[in-house]
Amino acid sequence: MATEEERKKKKKKDKKKKSRREREATSDEERVPLPIDHGEADFNNETSALASPVVVQACEYDPTNEVIPSSIPEDAENPREEGGLFSEEGLAVAMVVDTATEDEFIYAAIEYDPDSKPPLHKNRRFRLYTCIALVIVMSVVVVVVVYITKSAKRDEIVNLSVDYTPPPTAAPTLAPTTDREASGIKEQIEAGVLQRGATFQDLDKNDPRWLALDWILFNDQMQLQSNDKNLYQRYVMALLAYSFDSLAWTYCGEHREFDAKFGNVTEEYVVENCTVLDMTGDEEQHGVWLSSTPECGWYGAICSSDDVLRGLQLIGNSLIGEIPPEISQLRFLQYLAFNGNCLYGTIPPETSTMPNLLSLELQGNGLSGYMPVEMYDATKLQLLNVAMQYDYSYECTRSNGTKVYTLFARGDPQNGYNWGLTGNVLGNQTNRWQSMKGLHLFHNSFSGEIADEIGELKYLVFLRAHSNQFYGLIPSGMTQLKKVREVYLHQNSLWSDIPPDIGQMEDLEDIRLGENRMYNPIPESFYNLVKMKNVWLQDTLDCSNVTNECEPSPDVGFEGTIQTEIGNLKELSQLILNNNPFNGTLPSELGNCEKLSILHIHQTNIEGTIPKSVCLLRDKMLNIETDTGIFYADCRPNNKTGDPWISCSCCTDCCDHTTRVCIADD
Repeated sequence: MATEEERKKKKKKDKKKKSRREREATSDEERVPLPIDHGEADFNNETSALASPVVVQACEYDPTNEVIPSSIPEDAENPREEGGLFSEEGLAVAMVVDTATEDEFIYAAIEYDPDSKPPLHKNRRFRLYTCIALVIVMSVVVVVVVYITKSAKRDEIVNLSVDYTPPPTAAPTLAPTTDREASGIKEQIEAGVLQRGATFQDLDKNDPRWLALDWILFNDQMQLQSNDKNLYQRYVMALLAYSFDSLAWTYCGEHREFDAKFGNVTEEYVVENCTVLDMTGDEEQHGVWLSSTPECGWYGAICSSDDVLRGLQLIGNSLIGEIPPEISQLRFLQYLAFNGNCLYGTIPPETSTMPNLLSLELQGNGLSGYMPVEMYDATKLQLLNVAMQYDYSYECTRSNGTKVYTLFARGDPQNGYNWGLTGNVLGNQTNRWQSMKGLHLFHNSFSGEIADEIGELKYLVFLRAHSNQFYGLIPSGMTQLKKVREVYLHQNSLWSDIPPDIGQMEDLEDIRLGENRMYNPIPESFYNLVKMKNVWLQDTLDCSNVTNECEPSPDVGFEGTIQTEIGNLKELSQLILNNNPFNGTLPSELGNCEKLSILHIHQTNIEGTIPKSVCLLRDKMLNIETDTGIFYADCRPNNKTGDPWISCSCCTDCCDHTTRVCIADD
């Protein structure tokens, strides 16, 4: 509450203000009317914030009135205190305020807003949360700075070496690893590609599998990561390059140019291309193997539009070495052709696990060993060509200058002769190859009997199993091969006749059964094979029971006559029957075979005179010189002095039936 002295000072000050207003009022010509003309105060209809209503008394303005509005007391808790805005009766007094002094008027109260809040910066909770947020931000900044600093110096830390001699009992410390080694690539490849339980830890550093990993990690500029979809594919292709001595390749091997000797001709594994001539002589551009280009562009790689390897064709490219089992991890490969190279060793059984493999061509190499029985698991296989491993002569030169010969085991003469692939590949599991269209097995050492189950290969078109050691009968089940066109079984140890139902093989065009121990006449149904083009039944073998040696003889083998129905074979081109005891005469109906170009009937018991209709074929196709001759018959004097076995005026070569000497007569 204000003291008495302060109120007196305030009152004196107010009188001075009043005197000043009176002097200013006398200068006015007319008094300004008050806004209250009827002695009543004007209020809004709002409810007062006070607990009880207050009656306001209005008073007219009197310039002589000495009543002066009291000042607002410091202690406003008691509004009824003397000198306030209320009269003694507790009524509020309405006072007129001079607008000229409005700026100096001090308001008695400030309206209270129950929804108002203190300023945000004065809120304790806000200040607390702000401090916590600042601490978190500063912590994150510190962590990031520390991480960047460590990363920048990581290489220095890895390459740092400290001369330290550990105690004798301490375990050896591991070599420091780089970021690439610690990226999971090695573990990924080890778990997903390596076969037969191999681990990189156990591999020699010169092993092709380790060299391929080292290239992927450090030399390949593509720098694949462990989650790249082509990691396995690129690793296996790098493995093939190291396994097959790509430095020695004829085309597009590792850093190899056409005018260069073996060895690197460029530095590092850069982006390189090579030029190869295609079958038409046009130039083609390909990527060099182990260059930092997409593997789908490497020479011989065939990829689909999604960059997945579907085919690999490296024919006649001087590949040297063994086929690694990891090739089986090319899971989407459909076509694999390594023919005409210097590969040795065995066919890895893992090859059979390639789920999409349709064609496997390995012919013309130096492979050996047992044909894995797991190959029957390759049920989608349509073409299997492993021919020409035995008695196939080809020479390659390694990048170090040493020679490799396919005639010898593992390419080395010190290992002895290479006998090719072995095993009973045409046994009773053959029917598992339900998609097989072409079986090319010739020039190997396959053996065993041909099982009846072969007749269940309903899509088989080509069966070339000659120059092997198959024995026993030609199974009757083979006549169920409705789509087969070629049956090559010559140069084996078969002891058989031609199955009587061979006429059911309605698409058969080429049959070759020579150099076996054959017998019995040609079945009648044989002459129903109207698509037949080539018939090779020559050189039936006569084997000694004492020495077990065999040689061709005209006294054993196919017998009987050549029937007149042979004229039905209008497509016949080659008829080779020599060294068999056929008898009778040559039917004139053979003259209907106007496409006949080779006819060998010497060293048989066929006699008489060659029909004129057959001689007229000399004016058609039976006049083209070939390596096998044209028209042979026993038309020379028998045993030099006797009558010829057969009379022929149109033969190109006449033979002595007894001495087996043939002389060109045309």
